[in-house]
Amino acid sequence: MKYIHTKTKKPKYFSLLIVPHSNNIKQLKIATWVPKFLILLIIIILSTTGFLFYAYRELKNEYLAKLDELDYVNDVNLRQKAEIETLRQKTAEIQEKLDAISTFQETIKNMVGLKENKKEKKAINSSRSGNPFLKDKLILEELDNSITVQMDDLSTLLDNSKEELSKLIVDVEKRLKYLDAKPNLMPTEGRITSDYGYRRNPFGRGREFHKGLDIANRSGTKIKAAGSGVVTFAGYYGGYGKVIIISHGYGYQSIYGHNKKLFVKVGQHVKKGEVIAEMGNTGRSTGPHVHFEIRYYGKPVNPKNIINNYE
Repeated sequence: MKYIHTKTKKPKYFSLLIVPHSNNIKQLKIATWVPKFLILLIIIILSTTGFLFYAYRELKNEYLAKLDELDYVNDVNLRQKAEIETLRQKTAEIQEKLDAISTFQETIKNMVGLKENKKEKKAINSSRSGNPFLKDKLILEELDNSITVQMDDLSTLLDNSKEELSKLIVDVEKRLKYLDAKPNLMPTEGRITSDYGYRRNPFGRGREFHKGLDIANRSGTKIKAAGSGVVTFAGYYGGYGKVIIISHGYGYQSIYGHNKKLFVKVGQHVKKGEVIAEMGNTGRSTGPHVHFEIRYYGKPVNPKNIINNYE
């Protein structure tokens, strides 16, 4: 017996029965590819929707992260602007103080008679002109420069000012010692009866060179040291009578002659303005007066050129 295999055709349609309440059954013929297409379409739609939702969520998260980063950057910028403005104000204040210190230094130098060192001034000016920190426009306005560099420049300036002040203190101390020692104080009150220079000889004919000033007043008038120093001679010395010689240092000596009474001894340190004697008429003298003489490195000089309070 032979079996014959026959091919069965796949149905192209399937029937969909619709049974309403009226028992009027309806039959719809639907092609078999339609459900497959619908299922495929649904799968595509669901996949696309899922992908778009995932992409949307990623974009949203990235957007929110960028917003947070932008807020942080804006906050940092605001803080930096505030810090820069504060630094600019402090820099201006410090610059004013540095200028005030410089003015103060010049005032002190003028008060004590210190001459300005042109080389130092030129070096300072050149360093300042080459330093953008000290230009008319503050360096902080050039935001390209580093604040660290600016503060280093400021620190250098402050160190230089400190060194200048320290040097000025030393110079002023030396100058004050010099001014205290310099015999530039009028030793007593009275009338100038004989100036420095050539004069008629009061004890005879002819002319002689007078090495100091003769200041006349009543006998017993107080005689003061013209400058601080050490007494190198106190006693009777020929025509000077009772005389005091003070060594002031810096090449200066002062001599006080014709005194009535001496109040100091050899080796004693005296201060400027300290009473050292009483006016008298001892030695080669024509009346009560003090012969006041100043010597610079052993040579007599005109006291009028040294005395500050000479009228």
